[in-house]
Amino acid sequence: MILGGVSAVVIKMESLTDPGRSFAFDVSRQLKIDDSLLHYTESEPIALPVTDSHSFAVAPDGNIVLCGETSVTILDDAGGLLWELPLPSRPRCVVVAGQQHVHEGRIYVGCENTVEVFAADGMPVDSWSIDAKYPLLTAIAASNDRVYVADAGNQTVMVFDASGNRVEDIGSGFVVPSEYFDLSAEPNGLIHIVNPGARRIETYTADRKKESEWGQAGANIEDFFGCCNPVHIAVLPGGRFVTSEKGIARIKIYDDRGNMQCLVAGTQQLMQRHSTQTDGIQNELVLVADVFDIDVDPLGNVLVLDQARDEIRKFVLVENKVFVENKENEQ
Repeated sequence: MILGGVSAVVIKMESLTDPGRSFAFDVSRQLKIDDSLLHYTESEPIALPVTDSHSFAVAPDGNIVLCGETSVTILDDAGGLLWELPLPSRPRCVVVAGQQHVHEGRIYVGCENTVEVFAADGMPVDSWSIDAKYPLLTAIAASNDRVYVADAGNQTVMVFDASGNRVEDIGSGFVVPSEYFDLSAEPNGLIHIVNPGARRIETYTADRKKESEWGQAGANIEDFFGCCNPVHIAVLPGGRFVTSEKGIARIKIYDDRGNMQCLVAGTQQLMQRHSTQTDGIQNELVLVADVFDIDVDPLGNVLVLDQARDEIRKFVLVENKVFVENKENEQ
């Protein structure tokens, strides 16, 4: 495929086993998308006052909570700095408890081997020690009287009560070949967990029973491409899923049965472009791979953390676009 006179489209990626090395491969075919699938448009981004953010969450009131290198930063919905919370180690994931949680507004931060707990006003409340060998905390969610913590190092999801007691685990069959292992909780008590190596999303009830699973590996637009995707998920009001993939960066919407409904953004919308030349002729478009954390604001807009730009990018559903219910897989 030739895009605007460019003979190849190449993804450049860092090696997981050797951070100093990178490799590239041609993904021209996989990048070709039908523009009619794009149901979102990008609005004005939110410039970040910090430059080291690597993950984030949206609070129920619309505030944005950023994980940096040594602290968590809270911004208002326009990007204004509200306050900063220092931490004992690098924060990796964060969630703000919603109205359905027993401690509405509490901020739970997953660090190296602790979960740090703050009140809604930023005052420290507690610190929960993680009793695990080589933990790698990658995601955290809160619902009702439970806090769920994904541990990629041990390929399990730890379940804590509201007092910080580890009461049980969800840990059967997760394949986690990289540092991306995400989850999301709903007010109804359902917990959605990405099984990245299996390229699927699994849904569990509050008593740990698997309710459903969906997703498959493949090169089609509705599939999950690569070794371990999606890397991030979020849930829209009404129960639809937002997924973010690495490698071929794209953000998609699925209904609650796993039918893809549209694209929020494709690789061309998300990634940085660098062209190369041979004998003065431009012949290659290199897309520098990145991983885009996602969340949903109270209005249902999809927010995307762009670390290269130090921005939260906002994608809004186009007015004349509607989600079409797909009954094909309904039993």
